[in-house]
Amino acid sequence: MSEKSEDKKMITKQEMARLFHQDGIIDIITGAVLLNFGFDILNQSATTSLFTFIPILLLNSMKRQITLPRLEEEAMGLDSVKFRRWTLYMTAGIVLMVIAMGSLVLNGLLQAWFESGWVAQYNPRSFAAALIPVVFSLAGALLFPLSRLNIYAGFSLFAGIISFFLFPPFVPTFAIAVFMLAYGGWTMSKFMRAHPLEVKDEKVGKKEKK
Repeated sequence: MSEKSEDKKMITKQEMARLFHQDGIIDIITGAVLLNFGFDILNQSATTSLFTFIPILLLNSMKRQITLPRLEEEAMGLDSVKFRRWTLYMTAGIVLMVIAMGSLVLNGLLQAWFESGWVAQYNPRSFAAALIPVVFSLAGALLFPLSRLNIYAGFSLFAGIISFFLFPPFVPTFAIAVFMLAYGGWTMSKFMRAHPLEVKDEKVGKKEKK
């Protein structure tokens, strides 16, 4: 009996996580951060600039203004603790991804590893710039049931393989950023149509009926 109730609780939690992350906000924020990081590469910066992380500051407010008002009925089990924890997970994931990319792409660490050999003829930094988003997208897909994370992983891997042979590292970074911004914008638009904001009078009427 306890096993059945535990499974039910797990399914409910997964559904709540899916609802919370189906708004496209994490996609847009991550895309904006990668876009800024692409300019760090393009400007040949030695380290990631603080400007790169600025879009992350919008994450919490966008969730509160766009997502929570539209999920008031569905996400009644989403308390402030879960909200802070899930938002913190997203923020930490983006920050760690950019730190990893900066360590491998900006400071020339990969160039030192591949100074000779056939790899040196191509662009290992370009592949690293795309491979790290692949890893973090797949890790996110394990935590949250979002199929579009697998799409980002596949696109990033494709961009990384092509760029390894043909393009400098800012090209796959910009490509992934633009793809995430576009797909995230479409996801947000779909979410807002599926969950329109209710008029205050309608909400009051529903509460009175309850």
